Amino acid sequence: MKLKNAMASILSLVLMVNFLPVCAAADPKPSGFMDQSGMTIRGDLPFEMGWIKPGVNWQKYTKIVIAPVDTKHLLKSNEWQEMGRTGEIQRDIKKLAMYTRGAFSNAFITDPKKRFKISYSAKSADTLLVEMALTELTPNKVLLKAAGYVPLYGLAATAVNQTNPSYVSIEIRLKDGKTGEILAKFADRKNEPFTLVNIDQFSWYGFAEKRVDEWSVKLVETLNRKPGTVVSKSSNFDLKPW
Repeated sequence: MKLKNAMASILSLVLMVNFLPVCAAADPKPSGFMDQSGMTIRGDLPFEMGWIKPGVNWQKYTKIVIAPVDTKHLLKSNEWQEMGRTGEIQRDIKKLAMYTRGAFSNAFITDPKKRFKISYSAKSADTLLVEMALTELTPNKVLLKAAGYVPLYGLAATAVNQTNPSYVSIEIRLKDGKTGEILAKFADRKNEPFTLVNIDQFSWYGFAEKRVDEWSVKLVETLNRKPGTVVSKSSNFDLKPW
């Protein structure tokens, strides 16, 4: 009898999760980090908004510099005040900024095509400078909603999570290393992926790190793409528990 009741409860949660709306991230809000004029919704790019300067000879660029990630324009969120984490905000932001720079560097280093070589000097004509800003970051809503840090597990956590997901936003601009001319601009806003069981639900910004990993790979794919080809967006689903 107990087994039947347990199975019925699990089935109810599965049905509830299946009928929950999958929230699509809204367009990224201007943050002040970069001028978004000329940027449009591009179906051929993996970012919500983008602009690429026409006529750029991308093949001349063989080196890339990943600049330290800007966090000065991070949109303020009152939710950081919840759960008594006020004093840890700056530490969290700094950690994610360092993680972001490392993830983008690693994406180019491990690119099988070896299109770019990582450099630390952006003053040559064959070098692209990547400047980025994290412009929005909200902590994991599952933890915020778990009163007194009481953990929620599995499908129950998902049911809470998907009603009000967390977000992370990024802005990226590519510059000519020698002239400083802006060659491309991208902006994206992602919610935490829909997932049944995921340990990222029990850390404050694990979902944000996962989105950063995706963005880094997508930037490499964008710079490797042939003219006229489409680079798909990241999936909003994640069924892996790691």
